[in-house]
Amino acid sequence: MEHNIKHIAVIMDGNRTWATEKGLPKFLGHTEGVQALKRALKGVIEQNIPYFTAWALSTENLQRSQEELDHLFSLFKKIPSSLGDFSKNNVRFNTIGNLALIPSDVKEALEDLMKKTEHHTGLVFTLAIAYGGRDEIIRSVQKIIKSGISSEEINEQKFENFLDTANMPEVDLVIRTGGYQRLSGYLPWQSTYAELYFTSLKFPDFNEKELDKAIQWFNEQERKRGK
Repeated sequence: MEHNIKHIAVIMDGNRTWATEKGLPKFLGHTEGVQALKRALKGVIEQNIPYFTAWALSTENLQRSQEELDHLFSLFKKIPSSLGDFSKNNVRFNTIGNLALIPSDVKEALEDLMKKTEHHTGLVFTLAIAYGGRDEIIRSVQKIIKSGISSEEINEQKFENFLDTANMPEVDLVIRTGGYQRLSGYLPWQSTYAELYFTSLKFPDFNEKELDKAIQWFNEQERKRGK
């Protein structure tokens, strides 16, 4: 399938609802969500899309029960083994978000995977963890102030260099599962001109076929970018 997509970002919504509808503990929805993410990752690699960013935990999610957060953190630590062979697929792992807000052992595991894959030249797979769009912008402004750059020097390009996504292309397509039609603060700067694809499908049911549908829909859009 031909496309001009460089960067897909996904909001993995509906895990807990999926589990509840099946009479399962809510936490199992997150476990199944990992399998869906693995399928999505496979599909993105097959489509030769160079950047894929998935929202795994928002800053607001940190207010959930400790039991649920502990389960999510355990899943994050298993990422090197649960999402396929990063070396075989030449995938470079990356994270964005305020990692100072998560347990140090989880942060270290994620940073270790980033270090091990930093020389890979294929897909850049990014997990947004403890991420909030407003939080990112505030942190970016703080970095700018600390850098000593004068207000007159700041332009869009220089501002982007202080975002978590510095050196990544802007988002072309945002996919949100779970039925909600909003971005909820996901990559607000980076998705300014992104096409927004919403589906009522719960994320544990997401697969390569659903990714193909989203890309097909993207190809049908007229992208004017304000022109």
